[in-house]
Amino acid sequence: MPPQAGQAGRAPSPAAVAVGVTALVVVVAVALICAWPWIDGLLAAPGTEAGGLRAQVNTWVPAVAGALVSVGVAYLAALGIGGLRPLGPGSEWLLLAFAPWLFAGPGVLSIANWQNVRNLGLIDTFAALVPPLLVSVPALLVLTLLCKGLAERAGGDFFSGVFLPSLPMAGILAGAVALVNAQDLLWPRLVAQQPELWTAPAAQVAHLGAFTAASPDVGAATPLVVVAVALAAAVAAQLLYLDRLALTANGSRARTPAA
Repeated sequence: MPPQAGQAGRAPSPAAVAVGVTALVVVVAVALICAWPWIDGLLAAPGTEAGGLRAQVNTWVPAVAGALVSVGVAYLAALGIGGLRPLGPGSEWLLLAFAPWLFAGPGVLSIANWQNVRNLGLIDTFAALVPPLLVSVPALLVLTLLCKGLAERAGGDFFSGVFLPSLPMAGILAGAVALVNAQDLLWPRLVAQQPELWTAPAAQVAHLGAFTAASPDVGAATPLVVVAVALAAAVAAQLLYLDRLALTANGSRARTPAA
């Protein structure tokens, strides 16, 4: 029996509205309570080196540079494996060479990378703060699968069918990797001992170890400008790009039923 006219657009009951408003208030209150140390740190003036301009430059410039390198290399590899498909249907097997490093962070190779930086004479230099990972393997996996799906639909048009549609995803992943790089503590502590080269997380740890104040600048590692830019980028990506993507299994696609 067909639904009555106007039933789909029926207004919610007052009880449902009350439950929804109550849930929203509870979630906002819990979020504010949990995030208050960070909010308080943002509202207060920087009282330590962690919130200063030098520490922010040491934090974000190497983080962005490392993200551009690691995701850029991964993107080129994904275009080759998933877009050009040199081995045909079996091209994805090339990803097995990177499988051991899918969940490996900088700590696994930190000693070897530190030795390389030391041999180059870059210890206690600004260049040493750049994360040493040359390929972001998670980004390689995501971009390869995306390029594969685009290549199957492109019909041989590599530039406008694979390269251009996958470029926004590479930018999204580069931003995510930059945020992760900026919060790394191990590598900056290994290669930079001078206070003028400390990143924000390293300066926070040094401040805690010195026992010079009750608490460090909690919001120094995630300044308000960076959070605002990240949220704006996430909203724009969702509205303009991510909602157009679809995951399929075994190449399956939605089919219209036969008449």
